[in-house]
Amino acid sequence: MKLLLTTFIASLLFSPNKLTIEKWIIEKNSNLSIQGRSNVNSFQCDVKEYLRADTILFYKEDQQQQFTIKGGLIINVDGFDCHQRYMTGDLRKTLKAQEYPQLKINLLSIGNFTANNKNVKGTMAITLAGITQRMEIDYSVQTSNDGNLHLNGSRQVLFSDFGLTPPHKLAGLIKVEEQINVQFQLNLRAFKGI
Repeated sequence: MKLLLTTFIASLLFSPNKLTIEKWIIEKNSNLSIQGRSNVNSFQCDVKEYLRADTILFYKEDQQQQFTIKGGLIINVDGFDCHQRYMTGDLRKTLKAQEYPQLKINLLSIGNFTANNKNVKGTMAITLAGITQRMEIDYSVQTSNDGNLHLNGSRQVLFSDFGLTPPHKLAGLIKVEEQINVQFQLNLRAFKGI
């Protein structure tokens, strides 16, 4: 048993695979939007500017087909703007902004993107109204001339995924559909620190 444990620890310490770690800063111009429909019309609610100076770390061993990611976003639910005052208020109330003022998006992984493979899948954990759901995300990855990354992601979710009931008005005459589309663009700048 002792020999087995020693062999296992040695294989971890002296692995032939090289570990790459990249640190990225989430830029302020990153954004997130929610699109949905009611029985009357469609709507879009946006967070146009990300005001926190968060960083994320990408980890990858040579043989892996994806990056493991550590870090994510914290978004104030009161930051959503639906471009209609009543809809903005209804969305914030539906998302329980008073009780749970933050939407947390924890990035977990992303496929190995290259110049030839810009559309990849990834996973993230979304915490909304006190409930966390792990979800697969479709990403489109672009690299700008200055070396910055632009991660465009989308995912269709249901209000009920987070134990929420879609908003409704006028004694139920106006009802928001259960399914919404969440889209985001993360603009990342490589960390060139110490």
